[in-house]
Amino acid sequence: MQAGSLVTAEAARSVRASFFVVSGMYVPDERDRDLLKYLHRAGGADIQTLCAVLDITRTAVRARVDRLCREAFLRMETRSSGRGRPRQVYFVTAEGLHALGEDYRSLAVVLWEVISEIADERLRNSLLAGIRDRLARRFQRSSEEDQTIREQVDGLADRMRSCGFNIETDFSADLPILRETNCPFPMLAEIDDAICDVEKGVLEQVLGTEITVRHRCRDGHHCCEFEVGGVSG
Repeated sequence: MQAGSLVTAEAARSVRASFFVVSGMYVPDERDRDLLKYLHRAGGADIQTLCAVLDITRTAVRARVDRLCREAFLRMETRSSGRGRPRQVYFVTAEGLHALGEDYRSLAVVLWEVISEIADERLRNSLLAGIRDRLARRFQRSSEEDQTIREQVDGLADRMRSCGFNIETDFSADLPILRETNCPFPMLAEIDDAICDVEKGVLEQVLGTEITVRHRCRDGHHCCEFEVGGVSG
C-alpha cells in the first residue's frame, strides 16, 4: 500500500475512531460534528438557536450539548440581554476544535505505513517500542502492587473500556483471558501485524506478566483474545 493511497469513507471513520480510542477521547458522531461546526462558525449559540438550525428537538439538543460539555468540547457562558432572562450560550473549546480535525482520518494510516516501510529494523523497532510505552502509560496505575492478577486484569479492562475498547474478561479457564470483541485498530492491522505486537506489549507492560495471543481478528476470528500468564487470583 502506498502512503498516498486513498482512504475510503468507511475506512476513514475507522481510523478516526482508532485515534480517539488511543487518546482516550470521546468520539463525536455526525450530529455532534454538525453541532460543533455550527457553533464554531456562528461564534456561539443558545439551545433555541441550535434546535432551529439542526432541526432536532430541544431534548435531543440538550442531551448532546450536556455530553459535549462533559467531554470539554463545549463551554457555557451566561449572557444577559436587556430585561429578558439570561441566556446560556455555548462555545466550542480547543478540545472541540481538535475533535473536528479531518486530518486524523488518513494521518494514522499514513504514519503507520511510513513506520512499516522503514528499512532500518532498529529504527523501526525503536519507534514501535515508543508507541507501546506511550500507550502503556495511559493504562498503568501505580497502586496495583498488592492486587491479585484477577484484580489487575479487571482494572485494566475497566480502564480500556472507558477509552472506547470493546473488551471483556473471562476467568473460566486456568488463566485469565482478555477478549476484545472487535479490533480497535482495524485499518492499521490491515497494513501489517505490528500493531498486534504493540498491543500485546502494552498488556504485558501494564500487567507485568507474559501475554499469549490466542486469537486475532486480523486472522479471521471474531475476536482478539489474550491469555494472561501468571497465577490467577
